[in-house]
Amino acid sequence: MRLATAPTAEAADIVLDLDAGHWARQGRVAFDIELTDDVITSADLIAGFMHRGAEKLFEVRDYRQGMALANRHDWLAPVGGEILLARAAEELLGMPVPRQGRLLRLLLLELSRAAAMLALLGPAAAPCQMPAANLVRPQTAAAREEILELLEQLTGARMHVTFTVVGGVRDDASVEWLTSVIETCERLQSDVASTLAEAVTSDAVAAVCAGLGVVPQATAMGHGASGVVGRASGIAVDLRHDDPDYAELQHLLPTGVASSGDTQSRLEWMAAELRSALALSVELAQWVSHATDRAVNQTLPKVLRVPVGSTLQWLETPLGAAGVLLESRGDRVPYRYALRTPSFAHAPLLAGALVGHRVSDAPAIVSSFPIVVGDLDK
Repeated sequence: MRLATAPTAEAADIVLDLDAGHWARQGRVAFDIELTDDVITSADLIAGFMHRGAEKLFEVRDYRQGMALANRHDWLAPVGGEILLARAAEELLGMPVPRQGRLLRLLLLELSRAAAMLALLGPAAAPCQMPAANLVRPQTAAAREEILELLEQLTGARMHVTFTVVGGVRDDASVEWLTSVIETCERLQSDVASTLAEAVTSDAVAAVCAGLGVVPQATAMGHGASGVVGRASGIAVDLRHDDPDYAELQHLLPTGVASSGDTQSRLEWMAAELRSALALSVELAQWVSHATDRAVNQTLPKVLRVPVGSTLQWLETPLGAAGVLLESRGDRVPYRYALRTPSFAHAPLLAGALVGHRVSDAPAIVSSFPIVVGDLDK
């Protein structure tokens, strides 16, 4: 990540040494900062280097083609974008989704949530001085690889799975695959997730991260913070509590984690989300494997036209609350498809969290913010 100091006679670029797997390496992220000695006195995040006009592209793609576009801004959990598009179209169509299809969507989303938290916690190990950071990072990388392999076995892709369809999902899951999900997630719960939970609450991490990069509750709320960033600042909002598909899973959602708004709180919430996602994946896989009705989708016409109307849909993705506004004029393509991405809301908070800290503290603060560049520059 490159931090460009304000244009003065001594202006220069400062290169932060972040982990090779950090989200900032997925695309261009830059900050304009001002320094007094080595203390950051002001910071602005510069976005837009990867802007691809996704919202306009949806207007020239039909609802099947749109799935391949909907999963291309949040690279850590692409299935969330697919689910949002499908739910929006289904709402206007008045189309019910078979229970098995809804459960498989949630299972893929929670597996993706676990993989996302592993991707975020691994690069955070070194700058936050997690105990045995040289062991934490390989552990998280290996665990994430296992989850990505499970996704590939079911969908044929590791990231942009394009498994959701309007009316459900593409295929049912085999008993063998579901058994692998259960065994893998239970094992990761007992070793990697437990290790990370202990690490982020250790004295070593607290010595570095406690009180670092604080985002006050009022500030977080004013920017629409959600997910890890919002809950770490005391905003007790998790859209899964109001999602009917999660009605019987409330006991597995994370609660009671730190809310002081600092770097350590965000790391603790990441670890809590990891443990919760693995537990949810086990429960969902068991439900799917024991289902008697194996229908996973609805039969669609050759040309799918969504009735005239508009709908707003929300989903708790790993990055936070994601929303879409779909407006249809009865055509095979959306008239308008607007995205509310959590990374865009959190980016200004990250810049503000840097102010008042030394440049050497920046990697730890940056590593505690779950932001994906494509989700920021949609």
